[in-house]
Amino acid sequence: MTMSKTFTGGLLAAAMVAGAAFADPSLWHIEDEDSDIYIFGTVHILRPELEWQTDEMMSAFESADTVYFEAPVNDPAEAANLQQVLMANALNPAGTTLSSLVSAEAWRQIETFAPRIGVSAAQLEPLRPWLATIQLGVGFIIISGYDPQSGVEATLWPLAREAGKTLAYFETVEEQIGFFANLPTEIETALLEETVADFEAAPDQLDTLVAAWAAGDQAMIDDVMNAQMRQDAPEVHDIIIVQRNHRWADQIEDILDGSGTVFIAVGSGHLPGDEGVISLLRQRDITVSGP
Repeated sequence: MTMSKTFTGGLLAAAMVAGAAFADPSLWHIEDEDSDIYIFGTVHILRPELEWQTDEMMSAFESADTVYFEAPVNDPAEAANLQQVLMANALNPAGTTLSSLVSAEAWRQIETFAPRIGVSAAQLEPLRPWLATIQLGVGFIIISGYDPQSGVEATLWPLAREAGKTLAYFETVEEQIGFFANLPTEIETALLEETVADFEAAPDQLDTLVAAWAAGDQAMIDDVMNAQMRQDAPEVHDIIIVQRNHRWADQIEDILDGSGTVFIAVGSGHLPGDEGVISLLRQRDITVSGP
């Protein structure tokens, strides 16, 4: 998914983060007379050497009775269901190939790049564009030195389970996959074309995002994750980001009406900006401490 142009400052920050291998991501706090809610923006895949579990964040996490994630994708009990839902939405209609949907230039880029992640372009031919986007994107991230098992959710989910915390989710696996699988064909195709173009045009974008996240730079996170998508793919941005942000803000308001200590871990791109979760909560006159 396109993530905006790379800025020199962001690249310098990325280099600093890579050298220091230490991060201090933002943490937000909401409280009333019987509730404490902590909100932590995540990055789903990180470099293994990056230390991001700060004392402040871990203290908030350990104090929580309930931990919310986006969806139960890290739950081994959901693995079979996840695979079933993926396969039900994975393939193009009979007679339709991936190469017939994308531009000639995009297919050339796919043919060039696919072998670098251990697959051939021919193996991608049956896949719908949204799934090819994810497979190529995750493959690109992994060969860039990132590890899915080092991501925030992959780390915190088992810690929460082992500590006996209540695990809760804003969405189901079916809903998460549906956000992509239900896109109109022309939009999911454009998403794939933009993604493979980014591999050549801005290979350091993920480093820039992680640097911004590590520094707690919400403006940069919003720019890297949202600004270009808002401009180039407004339909995708509305479905993948904005609509979900509004639903999550509703749910967080409901959580605040209850009691107890809750830790919320959701993708960092959902939190900053005028239509980010934090702003939406503040627009409801909820006091949110943090950046």
